[in-house]
Amino acid sequence: MRIDKESNIRWGIIGCGQIAYDKVMPALAAADNADLVALSDPDAAQLDRARVAFPQAKCYAEMNGVLADDSVDAVYIATPNFLHAEQAIAAASAGKHVLVEKPMAINAAEARQMVEAAEQANVKLMVAYMTLFNPAYKAAKRVVDAGMLGDVVSVRGRHSYVISPESISSAAAWRLDRDHGGGPLMDVAVYPTFTLRDLTRLRITELCATGAVRQLHGETEFDSVLLTFLLEDGTPGVIEATFTYAASHIELEGTRGRLALIGHVTQAIAGRLEVELWMPGQHAVGEQITHEIVPGGLPHFYNYLGEVEHFGDCILNEETPVSSGREALHEMLVADATRESIRSDRRIELRH
Repeated sequence: MRIDKESNIRWGIIGCGQIAYDKVMPALAAADNADLVALSDPDAAQLDRARVAFPQAKCYAEMNGVLADDSVDAVYIATPNFLHAEQAIAAASAGKHVLVEKPMAINAAEARQMVEAAEQANVKLMVAYMTLFNPAYKAAKRVVDAGMLGDVVSVRGRHSYVISPESISSAAAWRLDRDHGGGPLMDVAVYPTFTLRDLTRLRITELCATGAVRQLHGETEFDSVLLTFLLEDGTPGVIEATFTYAASHIELEGTRGRLALIGHVTQAIAGRLEVELWMPGQHAVGEQITHEIVPGGLPHFYNYLGEVEHFGDCILNEETPVSSGREALHEMLVADATRESIRSDRRIELRH
């Protein structure tokens, strides 16, 4: 779909739940290159809430209303994980560009179908990795890209939050159901997986995984998942994801220094980058660099604003999004390999 570069991208929302209503809709309203023109949700209460906040948008009880609307150029899909593939494929087939929430699917087979559907329809497919637009993350990316750490020799990622089954609504019960894309592997491990891939520009090629249950016995298959892995160049790494405590850390160790990115994985705008650089020829700290976000100075939807403007620019300029569906397929391959490793109790090589 070719759109005039002087035009705004006209957006439709599929799924008007919390993240769409609180973050993406305000981001679209503030974006320089976007117009929010259509909303859809089968939940009448959620659709009515969105209608009141954005009265200029047409409302549809079913997704097909948005897909049949010729005024819609692109859709944002914010539905439960197990619906992503079917809805993204339908949207691409209808000629709509697709921004889909993470994880893009529940396995690599679905993800490949999404990528193929978008390529066949000549539309853009991007996975909503909004933390790639976080200022602290972008500062970390500049440090790594400039070679300030030297050769990266080890990577670590930890992202977790506490989930309480008694506080989950019936509509969100899928978050604990592995067959519907729930559990810490799909809900939280995806963050350090794509972050480390994007920071290092390297993919995981083999891994060994462990799953455990510490707090949510009888509620979910695993409440904790641990991956040890090797990147394409042989760099070792660890990823930890759980529903038992709250944390967000990304760490890179290099021959000239180390980097720690703390608390940037959040729907709010937050994050702190800490960099230590060694004295030449030594492992003593010679320089320290700190970058910290001041939340009060930025809108709470700032990460999402960067995300939707970037996707809009990619559509208008016919460029590849930073988290394209083909790039994000890696995270689904990692998820599949993790499940296979836990099930077979052996190390798994990934076939990209």
